[in-house]
Amino acid sequence: MEIINEEIEELFNKIPIMVLSTTNNNVPNVVPIGSKKIINANTIWTIDTFHNKTKQNILQNENVAIAMWHGSNGYQIKGKAKYYSEGEIFESGKEWILESKPDKIVKGVIEIKVNEVFSITPNYEDAGKLISSI
Repeated sequence: MEIINEEIEELFNKIPIMVLSTTNNNVPNVVPIGSKKIINANTIWTIDTFHNKTKQNILQNENVAIAMWHGSNGYQIKGKAKYYSEGEIFESGKEWILESKPDKIVKGVIEIKVNEVFSITPNYEDAGKLISSI
């Protein structure tokens, strides 16, 4: 089943920065992410250049959320993350990002398997509405 539909993908590709949320021991952590890519209708990659707490949180708790918006239209994407610092996914992610950002330092690739998407559009019909799920 496709979780990331065409409308969500269009917004994802349009905006330069999103917010990635992780948690560990009930302590939230939120960071901006700009190096991001939709791999397929259920998978997102983001590149780790500066993550410290984020990486540690993902290694201990795979549950993550992404918030993205443009104007008043937005989505929250929830999923399970894995951190790669070697292997095929790491090498593929590194190759992809270095094509457009050759000076980028790549410490890791975060692969997010999306399981839910919600609207965060602030109106009474859409706010908090489940858009898609597995």
